Amino acid sequence: MAAARPKQPASGSRQRILRIGVLLGGKIDLVKDTPGPFARYKLSPRETRVLFKEKGWRTIVGFQTRNTPHLGHEYVQKAALTFVDGIFINPVIGKKKKGDYKDEVILASYEELIKHYYLRERAVMAILLMEMRYAGPREAIFHAIIRKNFGCTHIIIGRDHAGVGTYYHPFAAQDIFDEFPDLGIVPLFFRSFYYCKKCLSVVNEKICPHPPAEQIQFSGTKIRDMLLRGEYPSPELVRPEVAKIIMEYKNPFND
Repeated sequence: MAAARPKQPASGSRQRILRIGVLLGGKIDLVKDTPGPFARYKLSPRETRVLFKEKGWRTIVGFQTRNTPHLGHEYVQKAALTFVDGIFINPVIGKKKKGDYKDEVILASYEELIKHYYLRERAVMAILLMEMRYAGPREAIFHAIIRKNFGCTHIIIGRDHAGVGTYYHPFAAQDIFDEFPDLGIVPLFFRSFYYCKKCLSVVNEKICPHPPAEQIQFSGTKIRDMLLRGEYPSPELVRPEVAKIIMEYKNPFND
């Protein structure tokens, strides 16, 4: 008995297969903007560039985030802001993994932080409508290019940027920038920082002489666990105003 021959695709299917791999280029026109629940936080790259110019900012540092802010985040933002004209806080709003903060919680907590602890003329927040890819180093480069398009001259790259679990080396997302010296945006690297009970502030290993017993490490997992138990994180970890906003949500995390 002869072996059955594989069924041949219809001519239309064959044509579709042949078209795979064809790339088209040309001018892109936005026919209709998609409305969303966070429209008041949305600014296009053209709009941010105009806004920065109106504020007189020549140097702008971008901050990528998918979390609510703790004091460690505030520390790196304000340390970077010391050397530039303004900071562009740019949370990713879109699909994230289970256990990440919900979009509305991120925005509400940052609104509260900016309201109480930032100079309005030095800080701008707008959203980035995009899902997280958790691609570590490569995503860090992608994030830098995006913020350059928004008009940023610098970008903060912290420990385990865009990482997931322990898959990437903690500083792999910083090391990869050596391979891309011509991005047109300056990465600012922050490696190790913590709250020191002796210094009574957030510090790093270059400026704090005290032993590990005096250090409170910023652990996102620890803070999440406390919130899930209904416990307020200590003010050495999270601003009380920010913690209160997060605790107002029955479940601040993605299911």
